[in-house]
Amino acid sequence: MKIPTWRTVPVDRVVGGRPLLLSQPAILFLVLTAFSLCWLFPSRFDVAAAQDRKLTPGELVSRHLEAIGSAESRAKVSSRVVSGNSKLVLLIGGAANLDGTAMIVSSGPKFRFGMQFSTPDYTGEDMAFDGSRAATGLLPQGRRSPLSNFLNSQSQPLKEGLMCGVLSTAWPLLRMDQLQPRLEYRGLKKIDQRQLHELSYRARKGGDDLKVLLYFDPETWRHVGSKYSFEIGASIGTREVANMNTETYFSVTESFDDFRLVDGLTLPHQYKLKYSAEGKGASVIYDWTLIISRISHSESFDSQLFTIK
Repeated sequence: MKIPTWRTVPVDRVVGGRPLLLSQPAILFLVLTAFSLCWLFPSRFDVAAAQDRKLTPGELVSRHLEAIGSAESRAKVSSRVVSGNSKLVLLIGGAANLDGTAMIVSSGPKFRFGMQFSTPDYTGEDMAFDGSRAATGLLPQGRRSPLSNFLNSQSQPLKEGLMCGVLSTAWPLLRMDQLQPRLEYRGLKKIDQRQLHELSYRARKGGDDLKVLLYFDPETWRHVGSKYSFEIGASIGTREVANMNTETYFSVTESFDDFRLVDGLTLPHQYKLKYSAEGKGASVIYDWTLIISRISHSESFDSQLFTIK
């Protein structure tokens, strides 16, 4: 039997003084391999390209909005109700492990978020923005929780619609023309072992003492986290915050996961919220987790719902 031989073609490269010859099947294999790599891993090439140049805030916001849904799908939604189970774990500063329920209600810029727990000392959290005024609720003893104190002193997350991210229709990146915030793209940062785009957010007026950072996944452009932080000195800050405890550094962080499609919009179904206070005194860390079981865009409610009495 005659063994077939493959016709070789010269390649413009010299090895050991002689042209390197490759068979046609070898060339075809290399070409197909190269195309396969580009097709299988396009997002990684996109991430590398994003690292090579600095995004503008406008580009980041535009890609993020498309990650939520099309302009048509976003325009159809004017209100939202989110509900599910919540869990509180007091990590530092005490011992608590509580199960409860939670609900987020929003209509345009109006927003209310509450968590309920069946304990006499800590019944939960309540925060709202009615379109002009931000407020937080009191515990049965007439005092505020540490998180409520934070948001009562630093109300920008509520007034600007930052709290709860895209779970709320008040999310400010959906209302850029109205709010006109001051945004600064700060590059890719390593957060909890992940490379994320970091965007600094400041309200057009006021709130300069609160540092707000938003984080976005470089492959999906989803908003996956926020951090709000500020410091107070011995005689700086409101009396309510200064008397809360002796810590000097306060922060609230949010993280979002388990994104699913709801009415044409990609929304998270896991929301984590953490409050921490650290300094010369005793530190405290509260950690809440909300597992979302229902998201609805078809309900209506009275505007008084957004007022805490």
